[in-house]
Amino acid sequence: MKLTKTEEQLMQHLWELKKSFMKDLIDSYPDPKPAPTTIATLLKRMSDKGFVGFKVYGNSRAYYPIVAKTDYFSKHVNE
Repeated sequence: MKLTKTEEQLMQHLWELKKSFMKDLIDSYPDPKPAPTTIATLLKRMSDKGFVGFKVYGNSRAYYPIVAKTDYFSKHVNE
C-alpha cells in the first residue's frame, strides 16, 4: 500500500520525531501549519493502512511509525 503525498509528508515528520503527540507533529510543520483536524484525519487513515501506531495516555495519543523509512522507500523504488 502506498501513502498519498500529504500522508508521506506527515510520515517524514513522524520518522524524524520517532514518537510524537499530535501537538508536536503540528509544531514540526513550517508556517502556515495544517489544521489539527487535518492531521487527525491523516493519522487515522495512516493508522488504518498500517503505517502508524499509537499508545493512549489519558486523553492523548502518542503516535509512532510502524513502517521504517528505509523499508517504505526501498519497497516503492522496487515497484
